[in-house]
Amino acid sequence: MVAHDPTRHVVATTIDHRGAEFAIEEVRQAGFARQIEIKIEDVAQPLPYPDGSFDFVYARLVLHYLPKHALQESLNELRRILKTDGKIFIVVRSIDCPEAHDKSAIVDADTGLTTYPSGGKWHSRFFHSRESIASYLVSAKFSIQHMDSYEEQLCIDFQRTTLSQHIDCLIEVLAIAC
Repeated sequence: MVAHDPTRHVVATTIDHRGAEFAIEEVRQAGFARQIEIKIEDVAQPLPYPDGSFDFVYARLVLHYLPKHALQESLNELRRILKTDGKIFIVVRSIDCPEAHDKSAIVDADTGLTTYPSGGKWHSRFFHSRESIASYLVSAKFSIQHMDSYEEQLCIDFQRTTLSQHIDCLIEVLAIAC
C-alpha cells in the first residue's frame, strides 16, 4: 500500500510494547518510517483522532479479546474515526476454534468471553459466530460487504517464527461505514 503511494500515511497501533518495538524496526528496515507511524493504543479506549479521520481500519485478531460491552463501544469508536463509506476489515476467532470447546473452558454469558487453558496459562477470548460479529457491526452502523470463514495456523509470537500447536478457525469481515 505505501510502496505504491508515497503520499499515503498509515497509523499502525498495538497494545504491546514489544510488538511496537518490533514493528518500528521492521518498518525502518523496509524504508517506510516516514509513511508508517507505529503507536501504542488500546482499541478499548477512546481514540485520539477527530471524527472521519481514516479511510480504512484493519483489525486482525484484536477484537475477540474484548467483552461484549467493550466490543460494541470499540466498534462505535472505530466507526466514529472512519470517513463515511470508509472500510473496516476485521478478523476474529470463530466459535469453531478448538479452545471454544475445551472441556475446561468456562463461558461467561454476561461478557461473552470464554476462558480456557493453553500453554500452562488461562486465556480469555470472545469466540464469534458469523451472526454475532455481524450483529455488532450492524449495531455500530456498518454495512457488511463480505464475510468468510477459514482455517489458519497462527503464530504465537510477533516475529511470526513459532507456530501454534493447532489450526484456528477465523471469521473475516469487510464492512463499510454508513
